[in-house]
Amino acid sequence: MINKLQAVILILFLNFTVAHAQFDVRSYGAKGDGINLDTRSFQAAVDKAFNNGGGTVEVSPGTYLTGTVVLKDNVSVHLQPGSVILGSADYTDYTEIIHKYDSRTNGLYAKYFMFFAEGASNISITGEGIINGNGLKNFQKSDPQNLRPFMIRLVNCRDITIRDVKLLESANWTLHLLGCRNVNIEGIEINAGTRSNRDGIDIDACDRVTVSNCRITTGDDAIVMKTTNDTICQNIAITNCIISTQASGIKTGTESNGGFRNITVSNCVIRDIPVHTGIELITVDGGSMQNILLENITMENVATPFFIRLGNRARPYKAGQYVTGVGDVSDIMLNNITVINSKLPSGIMGLHSKKLRNITVNNFTVRSSVAQKPVNYNEVPFEEFSYPAASVFKNLPAYGLYCRNVDELQLNNIYFYSAENETRPALVLDRVNNPGMFSVKGEVRDPETPLAYFRYVANAEINFCRSIGNSNSLFKKEENNVENLALLRNTLNTGQKEIEVVPSPGKDSLFEDFPTDLKYIISGSKAFKGLPARDLQEEPLKFSMEINKRGSLQLCMLILDNTPKPGRVRVKYEGITQEFEISWNEWGWAPLTLLKEYPVDRKVDFEVSSADPQTDLKISRICFRYQDVRKTD
Repeated sequence: MINKLQAVILILFLNFTVAHAQFDVRSYGAKGDGINLDTRSFQAAVDKAFNNGGGTVEVSPGTYLTGTVVLKDNVSVHLQPGSVILGSADYTDYTEIIHKYDSRTNGLYAKYFMFFAEGASNISITGEGIINGNGLKNFQKSDPQNLRPFMIRLVNCRDITIRDVKLLESANWTLHLLGCRNVNIEGIEINAGTRSNRDGIDIDACDRVTVSNCRITTGDDAIVMKTTNDTICQNIAITNCIISTQASGIKTGTESNGGFRNITVSNCVIRDIPVHTGIELITVDGGSMQNILLENITMENVATPFFIRLGNRARPYKAGQYVTGVGDVSDIMLNNITVINSKLPSGIMGLHSKKLRNITVNNFTVRSSVAQKPVNYNEVPFEEFSYPAASVFKNLPAYGLYCRNVDELQLNNIYFYSAENETRPALVLDRVNNPGMFSVKGEVRDPETPLAYFRYVANAEINFCRSIGNSNSLFKKEENNVENLALLRNTLNTGQKEIEVVPSPGKDSLFEDFPTDLKYIISGSKAFKGLPARDLQEEPLKFSMEINKRGSLQLCMLILDNTPKPGRVRVKYEGITQEFEISWNEWGWAPLTLLKEYPVDRKVDFEVSSADPQTDLKISRICFRYQDVRKTD
C-alpha cells in the first residue's frame, strides 16, 4: 500500500514522464535526406506522441522534405541544431484542408499548409533548427493565392508556444494564428523576402498573444493583426522586435470585421520600408479600434512613418453575411517615436461622418527626405471605399503630418525636419475639433510657408510652438471656417506674424458619385445641411433599379441621423430585409452589401425606411458599386 503523498508523487512523475516523452522522427522512418518525402513519418511521430498523452517530436540534424503535418494536443515539435524541415515544391504533396472555424481566409487565401492544427491545445514548435517553405524558387505565381502553402496555420487553438526557430521563405503567409488564445512567440527569425502575400506573423481574431525578441524580414506585412471574422482581436503585446519589409511593418487590418482592442507595441526597430508604412492602424470593415499604445520605436528609411485610418469598405467575411455599421476608432497613443529618412507624411484620417477620437502623439521626431508638389487643401481625396493604405493618398499638403476628421487630437513635443526645396507646411489640420498642440516645432524653407495650416478647426489650444527657419507667419488659417483658436506663448522669429488669415481654396468634393450608372439621387425635395434630402420618418423611399452589374454589389446610401441616438436604416428588396446602423449626424455613406447577386440583367424594386421611429433619418442619394469579395489582401 502507498500513502497519499506517495500517490501524488507518482502521478506527478507519470505526468512529467508523459509530457517529456520523446519521439524521434527517424524512428518512424524519416530519411532526412531532402529527397524522400518524410510527411508520413512526421505524422506518425506526432500521432504516437498524441496517443501517448503528449510528448516531444524530436527532429534531429538533416533535411526533411514534407507536405502537411497536423499537430495535436500536448505535442511539441523540437528542431535540433542542424535540422531543416523543407516544404515540398509540389502542392499535391499537401493535404487540402477547409477548416470548421469561420474566416474569410478559409479556402480563399489558402487551403494547403506545412503545419496545421485546429482546436488543439498545449502545442509548441521550438528549437534552433529551420523550417523552410521552399518559396524562394517555387510557388512564385501570385494567383490563385490558395495554391501556395502557408508555413504554419493554427486555428482555434490555445496555449501555444513558438520559440527560437528560423522560418524561411514561406510560399504564402508564414505564421497565421486564427482564433487562437494564450500564445507566446519569442526569439524567432522570419525571412520571407519575396513579394506576393508572404506575411511574417498574422494575428487574426486572437486573444492574449505576446510577440517578443523577434527578427522579421518580409516581402509583405511583417506583423499584422486581422479580424477575418466578427471576433475581436485583443490583448496583444509586441515588444523588442527588429523589422524590415517591402510592405508595412506593424499593422492592423486590412481585414477588420471584428475590430481591435488592447494592443501595445514597444521597443521596436523598423527600417527599410520602400513603399508602405512603419506602423499602420486601420479598420475599414465595420470593426472598432480602441485602446492602442505604441511607444519607444525607431524607424529608418520608411515611406510613411505611421498612418491611422477609419475607412468604409464594409467587405463581408463570408457569403450570407454583411457589415451592419461603421466602427469607432478612439484612445490611441503614440509615444517616443523617432524617424530618419521618411519619404511621405504620416496621416491621421477619419471619415467626414465619423471622426477619430482621442488620438495623442507625444515625443515624435521625423526627418523627411523627399519634397513634393502638393494638391490643394480642398483636393485631398476622401477615398472612403479604397484599399485602406497610406500609399493611396498622393501628394498630401503637409510634409510631416496630415490630420483630417479627428476629435480630441493632442500633439506634444513634436519636431519636423523637412527635405530641401520643401514648400509644404509641416502640419495640416483639416476638420479637427478640440486639438491641442504643445511644443510643436518644424522646419520651413519658404517665406510663404507656415509651420501649420488650419481649415475647419474648432476649439484649439496651441502653446509654445515655433518654426525652424524664417517664414512670414507661424500659422495660417482659412477665413470663415476656423473658430475659437487660443494661441499662448508661441515663439516668433523677427518680423514673423503669429497667424495669417487666408482665403479658402474652395469647397471640397465630399460626395462624388461613384463611377457607375446605377444611382438614385433625391430631387425636388427640401435641402438639409446643404443637400436635397428625403425624410425617412415621413415615408419610405421607394425606387426601382435596372441591375446590370454582375457579382457582389454594395448599395451605398448618403444618409444621416438628425438625433443624438443612433438609428438604423432598413432596406427591403425581393423578400430580403437588411439593416445598417447610422451613428452620425453629418452626411456620410452607409454601404450595404446586398445578400443577393444578379447573374443577368434584372429590374429590382427597393424600399428604404427607418427601422426606429425615435430617430430622424435623412437620405440624399443612393449609388451602387461593385465589390470584389474574392479579392485577397
